[in-house]
Amino acid sequence: MDNKIIEKPDILLGKASLDQVRQIVHELIYGQELGKEMLTIKDASGNSGAKTFICFKRDIPKCIIKVRASDSIMSSHPNTKKRVDAATEILRQNAIAPPILVNGGDFHIEKSAGIPAMKDFFHFNEKVAPPNRVAHLLSKLHSVPIDWYEPLKKEFLHQDKTVFSILKAMPPHAPCWCLPWSAFDTFTPVMGAGNPDPQVAQNVFNLQVKTGVYKKVMQCESFFPQSIAAKRQVVVHNDFKPDNVLYNPKTLELSVIDYDLVQVGPAIMDFGLPYMMWLGSRFTNFKLRKNFIKAYLEYSLLPSDDEAVKEMMLDCEIYTLVAFPGLLSNIYDAEIPLLRGVEHPTAKVGYLSGGPDVSPTGLDIVDLLADAVEKVKSDENLSNLCLENGLVVTLFQKDGLGSRELNSWLKEMQKNKMLRLFGIAEEDGGELFISEHAQKN
Repeated sequence: MDNKIIEKPDILLGKASLDQVRQIVHELIYGQELGKEMLTIKDASGNSGAKTFICFKRDIPKCIIKVRASDSIMSSHPNTKKRVDAATEILRQNAIAPPILVNGGDFHIEKSAGIPAMKDFFHFNEKVAPPNRVAHLLSKLHSVPIDWYEPLKKEFLHQDKTVFSILKAMPPHAPCWCLPWSAFDTFTPVMGAGNPDPQVAQNVFNLQVKTGVYKKVMQCESFFPQSIAAKRQVVVHNDFKPDNVLYNPKTLELSVIDYDLVQVGPAIMDFGLPYMMWLGSRFTNFKLRKNFIKAYLEYSLLPSDDEAVKEMMLDCEIYTLVAFPGLLSNIYDAEIPLLRGVEHPTAKVGYLSGGPDVSPTGLDIVDLLADAVEKVKSDENLSNLCLENGLVVTLFQKDGLGSRELNSWLKEMQKNKMLRLFGIAEEDGGELFISEHAQKN
């Protein structure tokens, strides 16, 4: 395969079977050449509605096929296409994204950058992707030019007068600029796997704005990062996890794939999902996290002394409250925390999530968590405990830091299986969802 782009606007793969996709891709890549071993194919599609296939030759990935879907959350708004196209182009220009081989009517085929660097969904294969090299890859991504995004951000921000009035004065490092979290680009926040309907997501967004909780949480300064490293503007992947990192056996290099959520924002945004999915206290010990952050800062040519590392780590812990997919995100099926007390589309029967008698409400929760964060920031012992065990785990174990309302809500979140991402079991004394690696260390 060479890197010359083949244009095939007349070919559509949206309704093709797996075997049809394999046959068409094989012919597009190899043409009519004889003696070429037929590619094998794997459906690697996620929950967004779009389709992703990986083609292999003798267990080695050769190319990735991405088929657009009009009903996909990530494809249902023209602003998403504008952003993803611009992001992918700048990443290709800087040798981060692999080159495109074929452009079709509703798909494109890109050259594979190697084999998956994951051990499983929550862990990297440390033989090919040790923490130091993963930190280097993230710093490399954060060195890509950012000028391409500003015109898009302005366009997105000026779509709605109410949203504009809420966000216009927010500093560039505020969590509100995270698109899966605030959705100011499409008004369609990313929901949990059980709620992929874009209309449901838009209804949730409208309710958050109408009730005032959107303004309260987006403007809450307690959740803003404090460290220079966390505040600086970079190209953010927003989905940086093991299954999106590839290892090239020939060059021994790592690369990151899947650019559906790429944008520009504060660097802290690329630590929210890692702290929930593979880097946080559920999966790693304090020493590993400290070494990872230190390596990231060194590769980024930033101060990396103990104070700078701990300051960045505390920012990461606080960001798990407002990150995608953090404590106050929209991913939970039992309730959406910010809409607690309000009847909303995803509220489940039998759960204390909607209605006038619910306490605390979403508006209350923002204040309760902000107060807790300020206590942590002002108390060195509490801060160190959060760095060791995780912020949410500390709030849970310390009974909401003295707040009965916060404690009761966290207990209910626990009972409803909504604290699993933080390693907290459904019942007191139950086995925590902690990886063996963290338990042994």
